[in-house]
Amino acid sequence: MSNSINEKPNEPEKPVEACFAPNPDASFVREKIKAKPINRTKLIRKTLFTALTAAVFGAVACVTFLLLEPVISEHLVSSNVTPEPGEQATTVVLPEIVDEPSDEMLPEDMIMTDRDYLSEAIQGDVSEVSKNVRNIEEMIKSIEFGIGDYQNLYTELRTLAEDVSNSIVTVHGMSEGTDLLNDSYEYGAQVSGVIVADNGVYLLILVKDSGLTSEDELRVVFADGTTTDCDIIGRDETTGLLILGVHKFSLTESSLELARPASLGTSRSATLRGTPVIALGSPIGIADSFAYGMVTSGTQQLYMTDSDYTLITTDILGTGQSSGVLVNLRGNVIGLIDNSYESGTAEGVVNAVGITELKPLIESLSNGTERPFLGIQGMDISYSMRNSYGLPEGIYLRAVELDSPAMEAGIQTGDILTAVNGEAVINYHDFILWLTGSKPGTTVPMTLMRQSVDEYIEVNVEVTLGTLEVPERE
Repeated sequence: MSNSINEKPNEPEKPVEACFAPNPDASFVREKIKAKPINRTKLIRKTLFTALTAAVFGAVACVTFLLLEPVISEHLVSSNVTPEPGEQATTVVLPEIVDEPSDEMLPEDMIMTDRDYLSEAIQGDVSEVSKNVRNIEEMIKSIEFGIGDYQNLYTELRTLAEDVSNSIVTVHGMSEGTDLLNDSYEYGAQVSGVIVADNGVYLLILVKDSGLTSEDELRVVFADGTTTDCDIIGRDETTGLLILGVHKFSLTESSLELARPASLGTSRSATLRGTPVIALGSPIGIADSFAYGMVTSGTQQLYMTDSDYTLITTDILGTGQSSGVLVNLRGNVIGLIDNSYESGTAEGVVNAVGITELKPLIESLSNGTERPFLGIQGMDISYSMRNSYGLPEGIYLRAVELDSPAMEAGIQTGDILTAVNGEAVINYHDFILWLTGSKPGTTVPMTLMRQSVDEYIEVNVEVTLGTLEVPERE
């Protein structure tokens, strides 16, 4: 059998690939997956475990931070001072400095009092003394004082002022706020203070509050420009004075060598009036300034509770913002500038609180000791007052504070305190020194003289000294 030309030879058939097409009617093979039910017990356990773990971790982290933060802070501060093992603050005791005459003749040393002149006249021949006086007068007339000498005098004064200025600091109060455009800025008070002691841990600074405690942050600027934070060690509500502490580890070794405590002199001197002084700090309201002048008075008493402070006035022009210290020509601080006690006759000049009376307060605030509270304002009774008004010898009580230990014991305004613990009291300053050194809670017998109709009668009371409360900083 013949094949046609157009016919192709038989080829093997390709296998047909089987394909799967789901049967739409095969609903029996469809599976519905259901979520497993939540095990509430396990979930609560895991949640509680996680919360407990987080709480434990937070507590451990907090304790670790509190323990390590002081160490870390000290290492972060740039300081060359190496702390001593077991270093502790020492008790501050201010030395008693007497302004003894030096080999150099000072202007106040040249003043010859009437007593000196009389003593010299008695010891020697009056005619010889007169002759010596005439010789001295001739010598003085022959002395020529030129411009160069005048310039040298002020050069020595400036050198002394710059040396003492190393103990002067400027305290800045910093508070944040926003202006009308909602821009942030910093502002605050600025007051000059003086370094008064070093307790081994802190440099202690005496300064007038002047709004510093109301600021958010306090920073101290030293004479070499070093700026650091400080802590409030103590505050006196009566005077408004502060003791600030700058940790020594926050200062470099060079700054510590420069920032030394000032030498505190005496303000209770019969020859204080008329002596030249230097006002350092901010005597004209501008930081790091100084001015020269003389003391015009130094015996005005500031009547405050349980205190015996005196006001030193000068002829140096000042403002309401004046702050700093008064220094004599031996470089000793004799007063802390404070113009808040200006009277009508002492306005516009620099005034200061005498440093002698402030020393017990400085020690008390620096050491954080409890201070006794009696609640009186007193004054000395002079010889002329006793003769003129027939007053007994003792301390006249000008005022007694309400709800004070003195008032609770029956002490009244106008009483005259004559004895304490059986010992006579005739000087208010010495009585305040005794009170400052007493411990709160001590019961003390006191003898008073109280005016009756025709005479003074004796009154005996027992006073239990209270504790002066110091409000905490807000």
